[in-house]
Amino acid sequence: MYPNQPRSQEGWPAQPPQTSSRSEPVGPGGAPREGRSVRLPRRRRRGRRWIALLVTLVVLAVLAVIADQVARVYAQNMIASKIQSSSGMSVKPSVTIEGFPFLTQVAEHDIRVIDLSANNVQAGKVDITSIKATATGVHLSSGFSSATVDQINGTALITFASLANALGVQGVATISADPADGPNAVKLSAGIVGTITGKVEETGPNQVTVQMGSLSGLASLLGGVVPIQTQTIQIPKLPAGLVVHSVSVTDQGIVATASAQNTTLSQ
Repeated sequence: MYPNQPRSQEGWPAQPPQTSSRSEPVGPGGAPREGRSVRLPRRRRRGRRWIALLVTLVVLAVLAVIADQVARVYAQNMIASKIQSSSGMSVKPSVTIEGFPFLTQVAEHDIRVIDLSANNVQAGKVDITSIKATATGVHLSSGFSSATVDQINGTALITFASLANALGVQGVATISADPADGPNAVKLSAGIVGTITGKVEETGPNQVTVQMGSLSGLASLLGGVVPIQTQTIQIPKLPAGLVVHSVSVTDQGIVATASAQNTTLSQ
């Protein structure tokens, strides 16, 4: 028997209170609370581990994206410098490598798309307002020192303002498209003096000629046909072996279309 323990009515001592190895929450006065689950410390630790792992993965993903962008910017700058030095362009072009991730393309030695652009490129008396090109299927050499291109297409725009400056009529006359006279026709308007019409043609490899015609209006009544100097525009060497194969006249100016196949970026 337990000392100082009262006997039951039958004479046997009351049983001691049962104990449990698991502690339960108790309320006021020591009474156990009902309907409350017990949180185990082990589960807390597991939850914290999952959170730490998730945070680590997010940090690694962000670092991978940053590394990819840094490598892309470096490669774009290197390509731009190489194109400028090989083509002799007066300005450094802008290069954009499409596709993500970039490092995966480098590992495979295949870059899907590269966009090239340059503004205000000097070409003798004429400034080419913009040059834009897109290269597809760029295959890197084993040492990454060169690259071959499956296809590249581009355009060169010479605005009417640039053409007027080359003709020496800037501020005196305006040049615009003349669709009524044909798809490649232009006209030079000089107010009451009259209008000069002309044709834009491709006259050689990377060469565009603006053949001016006769003077109309008041001046034509007085003097008849007045010869105007023809302007020949020599397009500078374009990047990646681009060769002009057609010209057209738009509302903006003269557009030369160029392309090349199976060439190199440094050509």
